Amino acid sequence: MRRRLDLEERKKLLSVRRKFKSPVIGVTGNVGKTTTIKMIKTVLDKNGRVLKHHHGYGNWENNLNTLRKLSSDYDYAIFEFDFHRGESFAEILRLIKPNIGLVTNIGDAHLSYIGGMVDIALQRSEVVKYLARDGTAILNKDDELSSAVGKYISTKNILKFGLSQNAEYFACGIKHLGPKGTSFTLNNKYNVTIPIYSINDVYNFLSASASLVTLGFSIEDILDIFQTDYELPAGRGKLYNLNGFYLIDESYEATPRSVAKAARAMIGFKPYTDKLIYILGDMTEYGPNVEEHHLNMGYFLSALPIDCLITVGNYAEYIGRGVSLIKSKEKMVFTCNSINEILKTLDTVLTDKAAITVQGIGQVALRRILKYLGKK
Repeated sequence: MRRRLDLEERKKLLSVRRKFKSPVIGVTGNVGKTTTIKMIKTVLDKNGRVLKHHHGYGNWENNLNTLRKLSSDYDYAIFEFDFHRGESFAEILRLIKPNIGLVTNIGDAHLSYIGGMVDIALQRSEVVKYLARDGTAILNKDDELSSAVGKYISTKNILKFGLSQNAEYFACGIKHLGPKGTSFTLNNKYNVTIPIYSINDVYNFLSASASLVTLGFSIEDILDIFQTDYELPAGRGKLYNLNGFYLIDESYEATPRSVAKAARAMIGFKPYTDKLIYILGDMTEYGPNVEEHHLNMGYFLSALPIDCLITVGNYAEYIGRGVSLIKSKEKMVFTCNSINEILKTLDTVLTDKAAITVQGIGQVALRRILKYLGKK
């Protein structure tokens, strides 16, 4: 259990924050925090020094350590608040007081067993409840709970992003171009093609753009930087091109929402490859009835044009069973218990031109697979 701040420490941290006159950004949400933060930081890095915890995890202690480091040495500060780990940040947010509070989404995937819609929405809105005076809240218009948060916060400076043209930042005409990224029109004005591969990351780009324009950057400057300097974070969709194979690195974790995101992103590579191969580990954050949730994910994946599923893990095996229950001569399913078994399976299923998504099996296994493909 984390300790509470004593009076003396609160006074000291409050003084540190008051002396910091540069913008402070707070980011929270169910998914997309790390990617959104990297998008924002990629642009900010071109204009000054950015304070951000180097490990990224948005827990209490990391945010406290970052707050202690606020100083005139930095031109911006970014905080991440990972409410999904069950922490309330109200005490520390009263000290941080972000100038910009961004909620990527709140989502509805697990609400039935983590406390109910209202409780989760209010908890996730803490980052925009404690904004600095004249602060700006940036909310996902297409996420019902996130959008509704705007009715319960004091600031009138609210920007929304999404696919609806009623949002201040919206995308339309979205086209997935496989290894070439994704193209769309921003606000019916700007033609955008950037190295992202899923609809989720389009949302992340929209929210990052809203934040950056609020800080004074132009859309033109943002796009110029993205097209030359941005790549998705390791473990969260980063693309590798090795000897004609495309590998999409989703190794960080597998949750119901991240699996759905990664699987749909993979489909964009179908016209550019001979085979789609999905290597998938056990899911986390699934609530009760673990086997059933994995089986249901298998049903979902069975409807997608994925050619080969390789599962690793006791529960991931149920995903394979779910896929196998939908009879298809064209879809191959393999169950593995180790990275060595995965590599042996790849020996039998790889074609000269394949796209491979690796998810939820960790960076060590990913590096083994990258090394294997590098030698093919």
